[in-house]
Amino acid sequence: MKKTLLALAVVSLFALLPVVAGGASESSAPASKGGTAAAAPKYADQIVVGKLSEPLTLDPNGAGVGGAEVGVTQQVYEGLVTVGPDGNILPVLATDWTISPDGMTYTFNLRQGVKFSDGTPVTGDDWVWSLYRARDYEESSYRFIAEMIDTVEATDSQVVIKLKEPAAPFLYDLANFNMVVGSKKHWESVGDAEFGAQPLGTGPYMLENWNRGESLTLVANPYYWDSRYPKTKRIRYNLISDDNTRLMQLQSGQVDVINDVPYSLLPMIRNNKNLNLDVFESTQIRYLILNTTLEPFNDPAVRRAMYYALNKEELSTLAGGFGKPVVALVSPTEGKWCNLDLPVTTYDPEKSKQMLKEAGYTEPVKFTISVSSGSTFYEQAATLIKSEVDKAGFDCTIELMERASLSAKYRGLQHQCTLLMWIDDIQDPSEVTGWTVDYDQCKAWYTGLVDQPLEDLNAAAFRELDETKRIQMYHEIQQRVYDNANVIPLYSNGFAWAESKKVSGVSVNMFGVYECKNWVKEL
Repeated sequence: MKKTLLALAVVSLFALLPVVAGGASESSAPASKGGTAAAAPKYADQIVVGKLSEPLTLDPNGAGVGGAEVGVTQQVYEGLVTVGPDGNILPVLATDWTISPDGMTYTFNLRQGVKFSDGTPVTGDDWVWSLYRARDYEESSYRFIAEMIDTVEATDSQVVIKLKEPAAPFLYDLANFNMVVGSKKHWESVGDAEFGAQPLGTGPYMLENWNRGESLTLVANPYYWDSRYPKTKRIRYNLISDDNTRLMQLQSGQVDVINDVPYSLLPMIRNNKNLNLDVFESTQIRYLILNTTLEPFNDPAVRRAMYYALNKEELSTLAGGFGKPVVALVSPTEGKWCNLDLPVTTYDPEKSKQMLKEAGYTEPVKFTISVSSGSTFYEQAATLIKSEVDKAGFDCTIELMERASLSAKYRGLQHQCTLLMWIDDIQDPSEVTGWTVDYDQCKAWYTGLVDQPLEDLNAAAFRELDETKRIQMYHEIQQRVYDNANVIPLYSNGFAWAESKKVSGVSVNMFGVYECKNWVKEL
């Protein structure tokens, strides 16, 4: 069903923005040698993105939020702070802040005059409601990001957050995609069920319409507090569930930008003179997720045999020369937080067979790997994994599933094995370790493993303010995850994007955050 939202007055108000981004946009240009001014470039009113997966919701704290959702919601919603390109904390809706000596109280001074995209002002009540909702909303898998919050007090000019106990990464946590301000009155008006379909934020864009299964269009927020942005009036996401079709539409000019490009398609992009290819440094890692509540992966011996049944070097070739095999849970891009001392295992089918035999398995161990259909990467990866493990004492069956059905399956612990990926949102390991070891968050990353001593260690590391001690603790956590072998890191890779050479301003930080407000397309 088509949702048409809050678009009134956009046409007239957008024309008042100091930076005009559209077909009539002009920028200054130097005079030619003959004294006549060069023609000013003209820019398109709309940039079209070929998007592989449709968002399940546009509620940053909604159920099932992942990469498909966050890429859109981060154009609509904003928080107090954000993470800069080099991992440092930058102000957004806060202008500055102080932290009490005991690390328990954070005080933020707010940017004045900020409005939601319907023109209503952001109030202290909105901040209190939003941060408590991030902490308490039961549908959210990211409540842990805000669980250390004790109380929130706010006026229209200041937000004061008191913690239950010291939390070393809290300032970074506030930069997470779910720690944003929403309109309490809007939520009360539309109700919880519709809140994810009718987002209302302070960001540079607002939702104009959403044709389910076809497209989702963002339009410039006419009340955006920074008059320099956005530079393009509309961002349209065309929903294209097949990677090859996305590339064909990019080549033909039907779309202008595609992200999450399968590395197998990179040669065709490189050879097209009308396209640019960008591979950005990332914290992204691909993981094999093993359900410890069902056979055969309820047996730790079977899980550990998988270390030798997987050829990570071969799997990393799926990243087209940009992949590197990894061992630790935490991305090497996180530097000191990554445990680089973990033992590296190489592909050894005979050793895997021997380990299974010693564990009492005389026949090939059968399991099904469930992956997303329509994705070139996941289909290729599953095929490679099958070819590897079938030589190492296993008998693997591939199950291709539509994304929503797959998500429901692994969230309900009905899968045996699946392939998922992780991208850090902050310059700190606490997010990925919490996701992996804390059962209450997401059933220990949908593996069903309960390891209370490991959960306790992770909670202690989160509270520890001494950085040297924290590093040691997070290294120990990664060692224990390795020993449990329920989440197996495969390889890291960069973010591959492709766009028309007419498009500029595309940039992605190592956390996968991109800002459409900077994009322009020259006509």
